[in-house]
Amino acid sequence: MIYILVFILLLIPVIRYDWLAKSGGESGWYYFNLVVLILLAGLRYRVGGDTLMYMAMYNDIPTMAELKYFDFEEALYNPLWYLYNSFFKSISDDFTLFQIGQAILVNCVFFWFFRKYSPQYYFSAILLYYVGYYCYFNMEIMREILCVCILMLMTPLLLAKRWILYYAGCIIAINMHYSAAVMLFIPLLCYMFKKSSWSLSLLILVGITVLMNVVNVLLLLVKVIAQDERFVELVEKYMENSGNLVGMLFQLLAALPVVGMMYIRNKCELDYRDRFASLAMGAIFAYAFAMGFFAFARLANYFIPFVLVFTVHTIYYFISNCRLRSAQVSTLVMGVSVFLISFNYGFYYLRDMSTYYPNTRFNIIFTPYHSVFDPEIDEQRERFLENYRDVTFLF
Repeated sequence: MIYILVFILLLIPVIRYDWLAKSGGESGWYYFNLVVLILLAGLRYRVGGDTLMYMAMYNDIPTMAELKYFDFEEALYNPLWYLYNSFFKSISDDFTLFQIGQAILVNCVFFWFFRKYSPQYYFSAILLYYVGYYCYFNMEIMREILCVCILMLMTPLLLAKRWILYYAGCIIAINMHYSAAVMLFIPLLCYMFKKSSWSLSLLILVGITVLMNVVNVLLLLVKVIAQDERFVELVEKYMENSGNLVGMLFQLLAALPVVGMMYIRNKCELDYRDRFASLAMGAIFAYAFAMGFFAFARLANYFIPFVLVFTVHTIYYFISNCRLRSAQVSTLVMGVSVFLISFNYGFYYLRDMSTYYPNTRFNIIFTPYHSVFDPEIDEQRERFLENYRDVTFLF
């Protein structure tokens, strides 16, 4: 399978440069892996859930010349999404060009981010990104991931506290996807949690979970703040599908490894050295809220790049610290955290979806892989997505 081959290609530089600390040829592997991931996502054919939806809608996207006649007020999505699509549509009607452009943008930003903020272990961060989020970010949340990329590009502004430029970027992102409103609160998060605490993060996780399952605070806030009736309707529909016990458990298991990494770092008082410790707390908030209202799980996407760097740094520090490894509790916490990370990734792809189509697991969205050079339509995937596609594809 092509996904396994790509995994091996990404693993080679991890072993050579991150594990064995060899030198020479790093840039070659960096750009080679970047091109591989761009081509894998850019040349896919009807692979991914949102991909099929946006592919079907692409014919209705106006060109740049036609935008002046386009009714943005009645449009389904935010204005910048149409402007972004229109740029590619003006060049070619072929959706493949859009996919390639999207893959270049998304993966170049992720690779830049990892190399800038994890200069010693960026190959490991890239591998973790590939295993856990590559298919999801490149083939599933094609609109929201652009906002995540904007946040990554603005990280230097965030860390330098250049608020005017940062909030200008937030406005751009919100006009691409409503969920980017979470970016408005990230500076407050950095201020409140200058030094993260595993005990505080666990308290937040429990407290917010209880609150969200007792009081319907979210819908109340949305109705008070939001001026868009359609947005309020979408939130209400999302809430109708919330509260699934398995879904709540998955959010809990996704949050616990972050808490575990914070425990390790607190033990060696390492937080002050990591600029992303407070940002990792954002994922805790998102997962906690998601246990009461599933749509909040999407907000965790904005913190995933920070969590990946935070996790990689913590794991390598643990491996290189003999004193830390000799402590039984720390070793147990690290082992459980790594296991849960692996379990969460596996559960995401392999969870049973037979409710929507018989004998189907979620990985049907991404496998089997077909490229534009092998433009085969997978009937099982097509039928599954027809049943699975609901309001979540509109949010």
